[in-house]
Amino acid sequence: MRVLQLMSFVILSSVLVWLGIIPALTRIDTDFPNYYTSSRLVIEGKDLSHLYDDDWFQDQILAYGMNQSGKFSPFPPITALIMIPLAWIAPLQALQVWTIVNIGIFIMCIVLLSKIVGKDWLWSALLFLGCGLALINNFRFGQFYLVLTFFLMLGYHSWRRASNIRSGILFGLGSAMKYFPLILLPFYIARREWKIVLTCLLTIVVMYGLALSLLGIEVHKQFLSQVIADHLAGNLPDPFSANYQSWDSLFRRIFWYDPLWNPEPVIRFTPGFYMAKYTIILSLIVLALAAVRRVKQTFGDDAPSIQFAIIIFTGMLIVPASATYHVLLLILPMGILLSTPQNSWTIIQRVMLWLFVMIGFIPYKFFRAFDGKGILTVFAYPRLGLIATLFIAILVYVWKPPHARTSEVCVSPTKT
Repeated sequence: MRVLQLMSFVILSSVLVWLGIIPALTRIDTDFPNYYTSSRLVIEGKDLSHLYDDDWFQDQILAYGMNQSGKFSPFPPITALIMIPLAWIAPLQALQVWTIVNIGIFIMCIVLLSKIVGKDWLWSALLFLGCGLALINNFRFGQFYLVLTFFLMLGYHSWRRASNIRSGILFGLGSAMKYFPLILLPFYIARREWKIVLTCLLTIVVMYGLALSLLGIEVHKQFLSQVIADHLAGNLPDPFSANYQSWDSLFRRIFWYDPLWNPEPVIRFTPGFYMAKYTIILSLIVLALAAVRRVKQTFGDDAPSIQFAIIIFTGMLIVPASATYHVLLLILPMGILLSTPQNSWTIIQRVMLWLFVMIGFIPYKFFRAFDGKGILTVFAYPRLGLIATLFIAILVYVWKPPHARTSEVCVSPTKT
């Protein structure tokens, strides 16, 4: 088994280097220009009142020598600060440095996951490498989500070690840059772990206060009045596109007529979009709450960790849009759910692992051909379907739990 694991590690690492790291060291692809350009504008003291003007922002990308399309929306203004340490050098050099930073973060994530789940470095590395395109594209596109995953993991690790203030700070840092960790606040509020909640919120306030002082009021007004509401409602550029892999875009494609983006919906019934969307979201929340309650009854000291994992998966299913690299955020909950002291996994755990690997390596280009093809458009959403299936598998796991674990994931946190 060890030999097979080592062979898998060599193969998957080679794929990551070939498809993710080498491209990031040799050329600029999508996404990175958005981070770099916004930070460069801050460094140069440019007027940021047009930051959310897509045409204007595209002109700035081209002016800095990057022949890529991009836009700053729907990023929060504070995102413009991420690349400030690197934006003073040329774009490709900045991406190369950022790639080296990402490699370092990747190694730290493996070490940290190993400590969290009580497994060796190879087990943890294979779980990371098993997310396939999520990791590859994070490197290739110069994305921030590996860093966000590190914040999430370190925040979880601190919480399980009863360092609630540190945990709240880390969750707050992640939430300030990207909204997703905010999905955890209701969980900690329900547990009455007020130090995490208040520290998280205070960190966000401090971070946005810093951004406000550096970026000005106007860009924040635009974000609050024009950007965030549309983003959370799924009103994105081409909101019918299967690239977003969300219930929002799927049900728009099925029910919502649009002469430009969706001239032939499956059923021309706009209210059906709202009915289907909110029925799914409400159902997911109800199922998650039921699972959280069930876990509390059956998993004992292990319950908080399993509940944490359920919340993360639920959040991933209700976001208005997702990309391949967002799947990195599922590595920690997968590690929690798969870390058992037994020599072998249960059948449902094996199913969960294979579903996770399929999410990472499924050939998405093949499925894009179904987008906008009547009822066949449902086949254009493989990642959404696989994550939903994985969520169902987790519910089965919760109702038929294995024996208790002995790694860090079952250490009961002490409120401080």
